[in-house]
Amino acid sequence: MQPADAGAPVRALRLLLVAGEASGDRHAAALVGALRRRVRTLEVAGVGGDAMRREGVRLLYHHRHLAVVGITEVLAHLGHVRRAMRALVRAALDPAVDGVVLVDYPDFNMVLARRLRRARPQLPIVYYISPQVWAWRRGRARALAGLVDRMLVILPFERSLYERVGLPVEFVGHPLLDGVPDPEQRPRLAERIGADPARPWIALLPGSRRAEVRRLLPPMLRAAALVGEEGPFEFVLPTVASLPRALYGPLLAGAPAAVRGRVHATAEPALALLRAARAAIVCSGTATLEAAIAGTPEVVVYRTSRLTYNLGKLLVRIPDIALVNVVAGRRGVPELLQGQATPERIAAALRPLLVDGPERARCLEFLAAVRARLGGPGASERAARAVLETVCGGHAADTTTER
Repeated sequence: MQPADAGAPVRALRLLLVAGEASGDRHAAALVGALRRRVRTLEVAGVGGDAMRREGVRLLYHHRHLAVVGITEVLAHLGHVRRAMRALVRAALDPAVDGVVLVDYPDFNMVLARRLRRARPQLPIVYYISPQVWAWRRGRARALAGLVDRMLVILPFERSLYERVGLPVEFVGHPLLDGVPDPEQRPRLAERIGADPARPWIALLPGSRRAEVRRLLPPMLRAAALVGEEGPFEFVLPTVASLPRALYGPLLAGAPAAVRGRVHATAEPALALLRAARAAIVCSGTATLEAAIAGTPEVVVYRTSRLTYNLGKLLVRIPDIALVNVVAGRRGVPELLQGQATPERIAAALRPLLVDGPERARCLEFLAAVRARLGGPGASERAARAVLETVCGGHAADTTTER
């Protein structure tokens, strides 16, 4: 952007923002909020979800059509993927667009970055929340160095991967740390969701994608029934806004009778529910870090199609897949994958985390160490500053205001 003449109106800063999944939508929305606190006039369009829309982003495509995982699921959604890609490239060709921010979602966003580089070579591109190049396809780090202008990472060990390939990179900390709720809110939370505040809660987090919920919620519910036979537990299930409520209804109706009236499905934030829970069963992904930030002992589970899993075993080069274990560099919480993710094994791994004893104490100590590695609060503000530096260059002060 060019600096404004004295007394002349300041042209709006126009950004294209792309977040293809629920977690990316939340972090992108927080970034937009931080940008609005710095920029006089901001216009943002792109791909995302309801959180971005609430922050005033004009959605060209909703991420609910794109949030898929696994080879078979992606093939079934190729039409949506292609239409969203074409819409974004057309939007980026508008010379009024000042820059692009890509949030996570690498299989889509790296292709988009390549097309944008060909269409508008000088358009600034910032990548916020790195692809997991440390887990597989490390060559993507070098590819990204030729596609984007700046990488903003949220895990501390990611910075060195991009420094090696000459891509400007900054560790901004994890944005989840900006929204840690007060544990004293538990009585009010219990009243809102209809749970008993005097009973211990177990949180069930089956993922943010349709396929994950379908595969993981049934064994979670059966594990809940096994544990529920042994104590007065209640179960809290944070639903995902981008998924239809009708997805959860039949799965909950099929739960064992012993827990059917003790599971509270709610739109309350997952982090608030985790903070109030005694322990959790969590789908592998960002939610494992949410549990760490909340200080909630967890059992990590995952199931995908056999084809996707077998291909993943050939490509993934790290011993653990749960982010909480990856950040720590060692396994501190149990991981149950594919055929291991049975109700009996999940219940067996969960039981020692529910009672005061050495296993729960070790887990709490481990989670505290992970939390300390994620940086301090303020990730969205630091990311907003870096975006403005990259997009506005030396004229950032002419287009922004002090908070």
